[in-house]
Amino acid sequence: MAWLSAPKHIVFWSPIIGKPDVPSSDAISSSNLKNIQVPDISLAEHIDHVQTVSKYLERSGMLKITLGFADEESNYLTRLILGLHQHSGHKLPISHSATRGWFWDVRPSKDKFQARTHRARSETMSEFPWHTDCSYEDPPPRYFALQVLQHDRFGGGTLSIMNVQKLCGFLSSEILSSLAAPEYRMTIPPEFIKNSSKAYITGSILSLTPSSQLPVMRFREDILTPLTDRAARALEELKGIFRNEEIQARAILHLRASDLPKGSIILIDNRRWLHSRNDIKDPERHLRRECRKHEICFKLRSSSYFTMPSLLGYSLQEILAVARIHPFYSDVEYPPDRNTVETVTKQAASSSLPDLRSLPLLWKTDLLRLVKDHSRDNTYRHSVYTSVTGGGSGSQTLFFATDVFENRVHRANFGRLLRNTGVIKDDDWVLSTHWGGHLYRSLDLTCEIVENAGASVLAAGSTMPVSKVVNLLQDFQVNVLAGDSSQVISIVQHISTLPSSERYKIKLNKIIYTSESLTAAQRKHVYTILGCVKICSMAGSSEAGPFGVSNPDLTEVDPAADYADFIFDTRMNIFEILPLSCTQMSGLAPLSEGEKGMIAQTSLARLRNPLVRYMTGDIGSLHPLSAKAHAHIPKDEWPYMRVLRLYGRDRRFSFDWDGAYFDFGVLGEVMQQDDLGILQWQVILDRTESSPESLLEIRLLCCQDPVYREAAIDQLRYFFDVTGGNEHRFRVVFVEGLDGFELSETGRKVVKFVNRFD
Repeated sequence: MAWLSAPKHIVFWSPIIGKPDVPSSDAISSSNLKNIQVPDISLAEHIDHVQTVSKYLERSGMLKITLGFADEESNYLTRLILGLHQHSGHKLPISHSATRGWFWDVRPSKDKFQARTHRARSETMSEFPWHTDCSYEDPPPRYFALQVLQHDRFGGGTLSIMNVQKLCGFLSSEILSSLAAPEYRMTIPPEFIKNSSKAYITGSILSLTPSSQLPVMRFREDILTPLTDRAARALEELKGIFRNEEIQARAILHLRASDLPKGSIILIDNRRWLHSRNDIKDPERHLRRECRKHEICFKLRSSSYFTMPSLLGYSLQEILAVARIHPFYSDVEYPPDRNTVETVTKQAASSSLPDLRSLPLLWKTDLLRLVKDHSRDNTYRHSVYTSVTGGGSGSQTLFFATDVFENRVHRANFGRLLRNTGVIKDDDWVLSTHWGGHLYRSLDLTCEIVENAGASVLAAGSTMPVSKVVNLLQDFQVNVLAGDSSQVISIVQHISTLPSSERYKIKLNKIIYTSESLTAAQRKHVYTILGCVKICSMAGSSEAGPFGVSNPDLTEVDPAADYADFIFDTRMNIFEILPLSCTQMSGLAPLSEGEKGMIAQTSLARLRNPLVRYMTGDIGSLHPLSAKAHAHIPKDEWPYMRVLRLYGRDRRFSFDWDGAYFDFGVLGEVMQQDDLGILQWQVILDRTESSPESLLEIRLLCCQDPVYREAAIDQLRYFFDVTGGNEHRFRVVFVEGLDGFELSETGRKVVKFVNRFD
């Protein structure tokens, strides 16, 4: 459900509509508070658990969680919040002030204040009368959570909550309408000011939810100023109702320390429940609070006020709403147009969110029909950024179509990730040798995201002679070399041949590579030639765009390991790790954290052509952000960051060479062409003799006719895009019989792919 701006002329609870229907005898009791036991932190990332939490919050607006483990850093709550955002459409938490992030510590303090110069009311031992959290925010948060790190051991600090719907049943229609008018000024407490030019907001206290028409409220008496006589009268009547004995009996639940001991978390709908606390008696009492925003619902005084859309990813709720009417996931012929997408995403805010697992897995072959359909009615081809996906240049050109505007925003967001993770700094000069042209977009992608991160860029490209690249490194005092791993090694190899006087002029202190991983031997070669450089990496694909970064300052690097760790932003991507045995089945449960399996990726940056549960062809596992990374990443970003451990391509489906991925199925189709006369084939990935560069060898058992052999060589050079820059690392070998192939030890069968490289 979304918060929406109230219509300008709406009248709340007029005599025609009547007051909210409040049962006459239903009293609030502790039995209304559902308690979920959580024995292990990993439950926070189980979709079933997250959706259960969401269901109870939607139903009653309150929920208690009891942790069966110590969690002083609130890691469970952090992961649960991200899960509610990804799987249940919840907004992400607000920052409490200009100096604080998601969490605010509710504990007494005499001299150390979280806002430095101002003491918040929650930092005293005094009572805190009825209020909603962050009522001065615009919009105010929908949900808040309190984690009990230390309960009051001396009988104080009771948390009381009051049901807004029952409260409104005791107010007249006239008073309700007055409370719903934008005639109240809410002063922002100094400890929570984020913008020094904005000290207050003006709006209403009361509103209705768009879908269920339930009354919702924001209130804190000490910061409220009525601006009209009727607003003042309504406020006085509301304050009087708080003291009503029947309200006390029917609408209020008192939660003492015995109800919320250490290790408890209570989640509350901040619009449907007011809360208060009595005096604190234990100076060590310590709660931790977070608040989650939602779209605006309350009337504002200024008609020009509006909420800017987030620069970051779309919600999963929006993505799945479009996916349900997209040909990747349904039987419709063409994708929805922009107007339909806009309509559907607006409706999605008030609809229930299906389980992500209810959607089918998306495979590369599922893209083909829309790519081949050249009809002008095919909206998949309208206003799109095209990026060629793996399969080889000699096959049907396959691309993923990304909306041109979504692509620009995505690149801006990834630049932000490069900056936040310290991969790029303002004084960096980056030279990129990535591929450009022939439908490849690696060069323009790299240049733009690096510029978005704040660096200066030289676009050398892949066809520039290595000697010229080295001259540019010297002339511009470039400190960062970017390219796919094979290009990086080629340039480093050339540098190794230079005299020391020339090598001295090269000031590289950072490498950013893409595509296949650098092997331990290649890393050693880089360090030997360039010295103590920082080796970073970016992960991405043509379908999902860039999504992860590797920085040795943030993750542990083991040169002998068969994996690489990439940090990604959960606001931009969701990764599921599925069993290695997974096929076309859609309902498979993801593996637990740390378990290795096939990667299914859902992009929160792709809306018009959603990328949901896309099988990337990679093997990986998921891990939390390490403590090592906290020293280098802004604190506000910690909750959003996770680690994807990549073990490389699933060799059953594809392999990579020279910065490109090649699908075995597509390669097999090429080998079966009648005009090539190929009887048997084998791919061997090896190293060159003189350097750690990769060598691709294709062994063929072919018809003896030279015409066939020449045609096979030409076709394979075209398929693997062999040019002057990489032809020394490619060769075709013709064998005379099966003994010329690498054979399996058991069945003596031809092994289609032999990996001697890594």
